[in-house]
Amino acid sequence: MKNIIELENLTIEDLKEWLINVHEKYYIELKKASELPNAFWESYSSFCNTSGGLIILGVVEGLSKNEILGVSNPQKTLTCLWDQLSNTNKVSYRNIDNQDVNTYIIDGKTVIIVYVKEAAESMKPVYINGKLENSWIRTGDGDRKANRDELSAFIRNAQPGQDNLPADNFTIHDLDLDSVITYKERVSKRFPKKKYIEMEHLEFLTEIGACYKDRNTGQIKIRRGTLLFLGKCNSIKELFPHYHLDYFNHRGNNPRWSDRVSDDEPCDYEMNLYNFYNVVYEKIKILFQESFVLDSEQLRIPLSEFDETIREGLVNCLAHADYVQGYPSTKIDVYDGWFCFNNPGKMLVSPQQFFMGGDSRPRNEIIMKLFRLLGASERQGFGGPLIYKTAIKNEFRGPEIITDIEHTELKVWNIDLADSYSDLAIDEKNILRYIVKSASAQSVNMIKSALEMTEYRVRKAIELLEKRNLIRKVGNGPSTKYIVEIESIELLTQLQMAMETLKRQVT
Repeated sequence: MKNIIELENLTIEDLKEWLINVHEKYYIELKKASELPNAFWESYSSFCNTSGGLIILGVVEGLSKNEILGVSNPQKTLTCLWDQLSNTNKVSYRNIDNQDVNTYIIDGKTVIIVYVKEAAESMKPVYINGKLENSWIRTGDGDRKANRDELSAFIRNAQPGQDNLPADNFTIHDLDLDSVITYKERVSKRFPKKKYIEMEHLEFLTEIGACYKDRNTGQIKIRRGTLLFLGKCNSIKELFPHYHLDYFNHRGNNPRWSDRVSDDEPCDYEMNLYNFYNVVYEKIKILFQESFVLDSEQLRIPLSEFDETIREGLVNCLAHADYVQGYPSTKIDVYDGWFCFNNPGKMLVSPQQFFMGGDSRPRNEIIMKLFRLLGASERQGFGGPLIYKTAIKNEFRGPEIITDIEHTELKVWNIDLADSYSDLAIDEKNILRYIVKSASAQSVNMIKSALEMTEYRVRKAIELLEKRNLIRKVGNGPSTKYIVEIESIELLTQLQMAMETLKRQVT
C-alpha cells in the first residue's frame, strides 16, 4: 500500500493510488454509495465511540485492487448527510464540521471522504435512530453494536469521579488500621504545619476529604475511593467484586515469573491500593539499582529519571482503573528492558493529549488526591510528558499506549528501539538504530558508509527489517531510501493533515 502519510505535496494522483490500494481497518471504512448509505451511520457511531476514522464513499474494496465507482449523486448525498446530522432522532450527537467533509473528482468520478472525530467522553455513547442500544464501536476492520457492559462503561466514562461517592453501609471499621496509621504518618511528614499527626484517624481522614460528614444525618461517611485506597481487602471486594491486582516479574530466563504480588495470595498486610503501590514500587526500585546505562566514557549513570517514569506509570495505572468493570485486571508486568501497565477502563484523554500534557481527567479523583498527598504524583496532567521526555533524553524506545472501552495498556522501555527486539541480529540492530537516530530517510549507500558495512550485509539486514515492518521503503530506483515505520497511533492524525494539504491545493 502506498502510504499517504509522508506525502507533503499530495496530488490527486497520489490520492487515487492510495484509494486503490488501501484496505479497511480500525480507522478506515470503504463504502459503495450511489447516495448516502444507511450503513454510513453505523460507522459514524463506531468512529465517534472509539478513536475516530475516515469513511470513504464511492470506493469498493477488492481482493487485490479497490474499485473507484464514485458517488453518483454527490449533491443529494451531502444534503442528506447534513440534514440527518442535524436530526437528533437520527444521531444523538453531531461530530462533523464543514472542514471534515471533502469531495474529490478522480477520473471523472466523485469520491467523498468524511473524517469522523472521536467524540468527547461526556458525549458518549453516540447512538443512532433514537435508541441507546444502537451504539456502535469499531473492532478490527468492522463495526459492531456495543453490548450491555460496554454501554455501562460509556456511561461511567461520561461521569468520572464516582469514587467520590459514599461507600454506603461501610464505616471506618472497613478500613485497614495499619494502612491509615502509616499513610497519616507519611502525609504528616510532608505537611508538618497541618499537624495531621495530632489528629484522630477519623478527623484526619475527614480533614483531607477522604471522609465527610453527611449534612442531613451528621453521620461520617467514607468515600468509595478511600475504601479502595485504605480498605480491608474483603470489604473492598464487597463493594467492588471484580477488584483484582497483580504484579509479575518476568525478568531472566524463568518461563513463568520469578516474583508475584497479588490480592488473592495470603500476605502480612491488606492488599488495598496503598499497600500494593508501596510493595510493588519498592520491588521495582530494587530492580533500578541493578540497572544502568553507559555514557561515552563508559561510566555508570543512575536511572533516577526512569524511576519517576515507573512511578507515574504505576500511579496512573491504579488511579485511572475502572474498578467497577474489573476486567481485565489491574496488572503490572516487568520484563528485561521494559514494563507494562494494564488497567480496566478507557483512558479519558487521548494518547496524544496524554503525552502532550496539561489536560488531566482522572477517573478516580479521590484516589489521585490520596496519591498526590503522598508526593507520588506531584503535577497532575504532566505524567505523560515526563514519561515521553525521559525516553527521548535517554534514547529509549518511545512509550506506547493502547486504550479502548475495555482497557488501557502503557508500555515503557529502558532500552532503545533496536535492543527492544532481542531476536534481531547485530547488523539489523545497528541499521535500525542508525535510521532512528538519523531522524530522516536513509539510502543503502548512506547506511553502508556510516556503518562501514558491505552492501550485501546492508541489503540482507534491510530485507529482514522490512519483513518485520520495522522500516519502510520510500521512493524507487536510485532514490530509494528507508525510514522507521510510523506507529499506528499517529496514523489518523497525519492522514487528516494530508487531506487538509490536498484540500488547499484543489480549492
